[in-house]
Amino acid sequence: MAKSLSWDDLKYEIQPWIRTAIDSLGFETMTPVQASTIPMFSGNKDVVVESVTGSGKTVAFVIPILEKVIKEVLSGSALRKAHFHTLVLSPTRELSSQIQDVIDTFLKFCPEETGPIKSQLLVGTSISSVRDDVNAFMEKRPQILVGTPGRVLDFLKAGAVKSTSCGLLVLDEADKLLDINFEKDVESILHLLPKQRRTGLFSATISSAGNQIFRTGMRNPVKIAVKSKVQNPESLNISYVVLQPEDKLQYLLNILNHIRYRKCIVYFPTCVSVTYFYSFIKYLSQSGDMKDDLETYSLHGKLQTSSRLGTLKKFTSTFNNSVLLTTDVAARGIDIPEVDLVIQFDPPTSSEMFLHRCGRTGRANRSGKAIAFLNAGREEDYVNFLQVKQIELNEMEANFRPNAEFYNKFKLWILQDRARFEHSIKAYVAFIRYYSKHTASSIFRLRSLDYIGIARLYGLIRLPRMPEITKNLEDSKMPIDGWLVNPAIDLDQFAFSNQQMERARLENLKKTKEVNDQKKLKSELKKKNAAWSNKTAAKETKGERKLKLAQKRKIIEDRIAQEEKEDESEAEDDWKDMVRRKKKQKSSAAVQGLFSNL
Repeated sequence: MAKSLSWDDLKYEIQPWIRTAIDSLGFETMTPVQASTIPMFSGNKDVVVESVTGSGKTVAFVIPILEKVIKEVLSGSALRKAHFHTLVLSPTRELSSQIQDVIDTFLKFCPEETGPIKSQLLVGTSISSVRDDVNAFMEKRPQILVGTPGRVLDFLKAGAVKSTSCGLLVLDEADKLLDINFEKDVESILHLLPKQRRTGLFSATISSAGNQIFRTGMRNPVKIAVKSKVQNPESLNISYVVLQPEDKLQYLLNILNHIRYRKCIVYFPTCVSVTYFYSFIKYLSQSGDMKDDLETYSLHGKLQTSSRLGTLKKFTSTFNNSVLLTTDVAARGIDIPEVDLVIQFDPPTSSEMFLHRCGRTGRANRSGKAIAFLNAGREEDYVNFLQVKQIELNEMEANFRPNAEFYNKFKLWILQDRARFEHSIKAYVAFIRYYSKHTASSIFRLRSLDYIGIARLYGLIRLPRMPEITKNLEDSKMPIDGWLVNPAIDLDQFAFSNQQMERARLENLKKTKEVNDQKKLKSELKKKNAAWSNKTAAKETKGERKLKLAQKRKIIEDRIAQEEKEDESEAEDDWKDMVRRKKKQKSSAAVQGLFSNL
């Protein structure tokens, strides 16, 4: 054990009860980021902390927060009602909840005689409103607030809440909080806080925030960077595997069934793809195609907050073999114990998020494995792209044989319910939109995407009508009317398994047919009923046109005749003049002859 990383050698004297909590939680030694940050941030310094994912940044700011709050309590300067001391912001509800759990874990060791130290979580839920949060704040009077920017801003705008006593601000995953998605809310929060405060920014990729960090109002901050030659921790092994698009789901299932792991997180590109593949994997579990003891969970941003936090809690606390299907909502800062495998079904839109995803395993020097799936072709250049970003990947062979009947099984599952058919199209379209937003646009090009292979991956039986497909898919590869199955499916007979949805569909179909029949009947009646009136009008119009044409023709003929007459008159006059000239010439010639004879 390195002596410099012993808690006994920390260059700051922490509270005895905090040290007891550290020992009880099993933190035998400090991490480098904790050894560097705790003395600075517990003192009187603003800090900008950048350290690889899983290096213990949460504890690095929780301990200074508790140190500062306990000093305020012990000094006798109690907070006035409706005031608070510390505000912690994070980009997601899951991360905010996790930070709150870490604080609560430490506070369990706080002695009663020291004084009550409390923390309150502020995240948007369907269970509690902003007013409920304000009422709880006024009643419990917590010194520490933890939450997401949107809910915290609404909370601070409440007239009853006073922010003038806030002496400490922490931005966890600060680069995310300072980007365009949260920028306005965070700036509004900063304007509501006093300028004379201490500020700490923490992230594994804080350098991507650039000059945005200076907009937080820090004065001469201390930058603490714990880096290595590569950004991924030494305990984390990152691999990639190149696959045909239609084989990716089969390979994922092969890994989940045959590779040893305790907990696994699988990252999908969109919320709709999470729910779609989760449904199919649950079906496979029921049909005996998955491991019997495997628990499957799903988590994404479209779920209600209570469902998200409940799912995360179940996945975190279970002791069984389990897999979590999720999006980037669970990519930043989340610390779930015993996650030893992370799979990226598709690369994220940014290299920073790639590292955050991988960082859910291999945390706190525990070994972990991350695998990224790449589509065969141009996506293979992504490996070199990440190397430039100092992220090293090892190639992994896909040692499995795709089952030719898998797509048919997938198709039969979809054909059982029209809702699955519509879900597959939504997931496919969402993926195409997601793919077009990659920052590495020179690699992830819509022009080179295998649209048919991706369609089979999503179990599609028909390609949707999309401008991306029309523009980029060659005509020779375009299926007839978009159908990927033969024979084509009669969509009018394709029913929902849900009776209520099916009744609504049939009603809409009936109305559509009635409208179409009415339009057709109206068109036929228009032709039939318009026979007498329109024919009479047509005849009159035709007669008028003939009369007008005859009149025009007569005028033209008269004009031509007049011109010809004038031409003849002129020709006659010219002829008479010519005769006169000839006679004159003859008489002149005779006279000349007489003179010549003299």
